[in-house]
Amino acid sequence: MAPTARRLGAALAVAAVLGIAELARHDYRAWIALGEGGIPHGARGWLRVTALRLAAADPTDLSRLPAGSAHPKLRDLPWRTGPRPRVGAHPIPHRQLDQEPPASVVAALDALFAAMLERHAPAVVERESGYEKHHPALFADALVSRGASSSGEIAHYHRPQGSMHLHLRPEDARMVIERGWGELHGLSGKAGLPTSYAMIYAPRDRQELDVVETILAATIEWATA
Repeated sequence: MAPTARRLGAALAVAAVLGIAELARHDYRAWIALGEGGIPHGARGWLRVTALRLAAADPTDLSRLPAGSAHPKLRDLPWRTGPRPRVGAHPIPHRQLDQEPPASVVAALDALFAAMLERHAPAVVERESGYEKHHPALFADALVSRGASSSGEIAHYHRPQGSMHLHLRPEDARMVIERGWGELHGLSGKAGLPTSYAMIYAPRDRQELDVVETILAATIEWATA
């Protein structure tokens, strides 16, 4: 190979390496910006999440869910208006990126979770989320007793952003996602997550908070049955 060709090949190789390194730095920063959740920050965590992206599925693919009648509370579930919010490309943490609610709605969401905990105790208890590691979550041991969950975790929401994860009744998950209120976790059914583990988008106003309350109430009734 002529010296000029060798120099050109070397220059192209260096450019490719630098380009890949810049893409990796950009992706790492984007992942860090999502906040903590499930996998610790750092290079090892990012590499692990990057590998998991290869296993992540389409979050609106309903073929993973069984057909069947929805919970009675959800049979008149309205359609969510407007487009779905943008969601981060990384499966962990699974985070909504826009359409955030005002602080007053987030405060009302916090009060809703507290009220649900009080209303359904002692069948429902609060512990640290086993999936997120950084948020309190609602648990029902009845889910474990009947083999529907290994941990009993039902729900948690992401502070202060307002989106949440619910272990929905599988038949309910189909309707909730079809009508635009959420999406499956990309790794649902894998990595220890239930098949119907889904993100419910942050309620944008009090009317949407009422819908979220209905979804959460139906989920808790199923979980504690």
